[in-house]
Formats: sequence, C-alpha cells, structure tokens
Amino acid sequence: MRVSELTDDVLRDLSEVEADEPVVVSLFLDLDPSWFATPAARESQINSLLNALDAHIRDDGVSDDAREALEADHARIEQFLRDELDAGGAEAIAVYSALALDVFRVVKLAQPVQSRVHVDLRPLLEPVMRQEDEGDWCVLLVTRETGRIFRGGLTGIREVFDVESDVKNQHHAGGWSQARFERSVDQEVEWHLERVTELLFRAFRRRPFAHLVIGANNESLRPALTGETHEYLLERVRGWVDIDERVAADDEVFEAVRGVMEDHLAEQERALFARYEQARGTGGPAATGVQEVLEALVEQRVETLMVQEGAAAAGTKCVTCGWLGPAGVRRCPVDETELDEVDNIVEPAIQAAIQQSAGVHVVAPGEGPDAPSPAPFDAPLAAVLRY
Repeated sequence: MRVSELTDDVLRDLSEVEADEPVVVSLFLDLDPSWFATPAARESQINSLLNALDAHIRDDGVSDDAREALEADHARIEQFLRDELDAGGAEAIAVYSALALDVFRVVKLAQPVQSRVHVDLRPLLEPVMRQEDEGDWCVLLVTRETGRIFRGGLTGIREVFDVESDVKNQHHAGGWSQARFERSVDQEVEWHLERVTELLFRAFRRRPFAHLVIGANNESLRPALTGETHEYLLERVRGWVDIDERVAADDEVFEAVRGVMEDHLAEQERALFARYEQARGTGGPAATGVQEVLEALVEQRVETLMVQEGAAAAGTKCVTCGWLGPAGVRRCPVDETELDEVDNIVEPAIQAAIQQSAGVHVVAPGEGPDAPSPAPFDAPLAAVLRY
C-alpha cells in the first residue's frame, strides 16, 4: 500500500471521520533513525504498538461490536506494518484505521513523533498538524550549463526536470580573440538561463508552488538569474543555497534546502504570534481559552486555530448540529439536544477548524536554546479570527 503525503485534502477527509463507538484507531510509528535504525529496534516497536492495541481490544469496557471491529483493524494494521511498510525516508508514519467506517489511511511525517496507539470516536490529529506536506516547495539548481528542478516538501523532494545546454568552455578560446570569445560564452550562458527559467515558469503554471529555493554554485549567476526569473517566482524565493548540483542526489539536495524550509516555517510562526498579540492587545480579532475559541469556531470566525502541543481540556459537543462548548453545559443552545461530554475537546476543535478551511497551528514547547518561540498564551487553545 502506498504511504501518502499529509495534505490538506487528507486532513479534511480525516476530520470528517466520527464513529458512534470508540473504534477509530490512530497509530503513530516513530522511524527516527537515531533510535530505530535497525530492523530489530523497529520490530520491537511494532510489537509494542500491536500489543497495546490488543490490550485495548480485550478491555472489559469494550462492547462486542466494537471488539469485532477493532480486531479487523488490528489484523489490517499488522499486515501493513509487517508486510507493506515502505516509508520512503519519512521520520514517522501515522496509521488511521476504522474499517467499520471504510477508513484506512497511512501518511508519512517529516518529523519524529511519540510512538503510541489511540482509540476513540475520531482520529487523533493534533500530533500531525505541524507536518502538512502539500509539495509546495520547488528547488532550482543551476550552473552555467545545467539546470535541475525538484518538487516536494518537508518529507522530501524529487527531481522532475533536468536540462543541459551546450555552453563553450570559458577557458579555452582557441583561435578567437579572448574578448570576443568571452562575449560569445556570456551570450550562451544568458540563453541557457533564459531556457531554465522559462522551464521553471512553465512548471509553475502547470502546478503552482508556494516556495522556491535556488541553488547556484557560482555567485556571478545570482544577479543574472534574478534578472531572468519571472516576478511571480521571485516573490516565492525563500532562500539561496550553495551546492554542487551536478553530483547531488535527491536526498543531498533535500538536506541542503531543509534549513531554508525550517527557517521559513519559524518566521511564519513568529508572524502569526505577532498578529495574535497585536489583536489581543487592541481588543481586535483574537480569542484565548477554550470557551472563547469554541464560540468563535461555532460562529465560523476562526482564521487560524492555535493549539498547545499535547493540550487537553474537557468539553461538550452536540451530536445533532456539531455545536462545541466548554464542560458543564447540558443542552445545546441551538437545538436543545442533550450534549455529549468530551474528555478532550481539543480534537473536535481541530476537526471543526479543518472543516471550516481554517488554519491549524500546533505550538511546540519553547524549551532549550534551539526551541521555537514560546507561545504568547497559556491556554490550551487560542485563535486569530477573521473578524
């Protein structure tokens, strides 16, 4: 079975999964090579996860119908992990299974996650929310006579185009005068760069990307590349890298540009925090805390939901209209339906945000010298609002 990227479409599909009984399995397998590089270590981890799922199935509180459904999920997950797993360089995978609801989805993740099994009414999405990978990154590597284009995202990149031009060797003029020869070579390099950047623009029009990284191992090429590249693409440049593109394999190119990707994501987080702080400080469109954020989600005013990593808070949900509220509310204010108590309202909040096409940003703990900026709020949930 193919392991898919974690895209907005995948998240949207998973956000709509909800069962009447806890039969939705969310399994996270850590593939961090520093811990699970050997087959024995990975096999031990798989055994531990399957045993944890088996223990849940045999719990006295599980109904006969749920037990039968979960046994089918156990068998399918075990078959995948033992016979079909090919993560393609991912740092982790997430397996979502509810065969009773015709759900079996495996996604690869760009960062390690804590290995665990979770069984509930709905998929556990919070651990993967910082790892969406739409393939929105493009990498262009250029020399005076070659050009290579890669596409991908946080889980890896692959080469999609390779072009080579016939440019004379600049250091062997033959019988030409040196000045005339150098002008000829410069013209051929210019034609080559025009060809490469036109190919890049055609690739963008065919399948747009949000971010561009350019690698040029010759400093003199940067001004020329900037002059030849379409302004639509220049707006998407997130950084330049120095790499010998003629010998670099896909994984080497990915390692060279990964820092640019991570720096850009960190800058996006800082900008999001700044917007939130400014709005909160002026009484503008921001919400803090479970009750405020849930109210905004019900009213579909959330632009970006922010979740503290690992956060949990009790709440309530209406099974009829989907209304979300804090713990202690008995009846839905919309249709008077008796509300279901939810042990952790964070997951339904994430699902609601995804279904409303709002952004979801999980905030990692701000500890250590290399940690991200600490969140400007202490509550489990906060949000930047549309209005």
